[in-house]
Amino acid sequence: MASTTKTAVTNVRIGGMLVGYYLICQRKAWLSMHGLWMEQESESVAVGRIIDHNSYARNKKGMMLTAEAPDGSCLVGQIDWANLREGVLHEVKKGRSCEDAHVWQLRFYLWLLKRCGVVRVNGSAMRGQIDYPKLRRTEPVTLMPEHESRLAEIVTALRTLAGQEKPPPRIERRAFCRRCAFEELCYG
Repeated sequence: MASTTKTAVTNVRIGGMLVGYYLICQRKAWLSMHGLWMEQESESVAVGRIIDHNSYARNKKGMMLTAEAPDGSCLVGQIDWANLREGVLHEVKKGRSCEDAHVWQLRFYLWLLKRCGVVRVNGSAMRGQIDYPKLRRTEPVTLMPEHESRLAEIVTALRTLAGQEKPPPRIERRAFCRRCAFEELCYG
């Protein structure tokens, strides 16, 4: 069994959602990297998918991204939608309960585009925007050099985490754990 786990995590593909998981709960990130995806059972995730699917439908131009991290890791991303004429990537979210993770997820996508050499028509960097349709709010997101350094650190930390035999311990119960797809697995 250990060799199967080793094989699964040595080829880990690091995506924006995994970056968000890492910032919220390293146990959730580890479980996901080891093949446990609980979102299909989560009502909260289902509602979020409906909001994403029904919001901005006429603007939808989803993008799949692949790039290489400075440490050689495979980086992947799925952008909700992009306004390429304006040079803005959009990430649609249900609510702001994990806003910091949302911001870093979108910064990760901006970083992937930069690593692939993608810029706006005028040569400037792409920008990001988090859309909260239920709240009728938007939040601008930018990528600065210090964010790129932090993202490289997170990718390295995720690779290290993926190589661990056991998941990190459960975090002290937080309010958002009640809505987490992994809540029952962690707390029974």
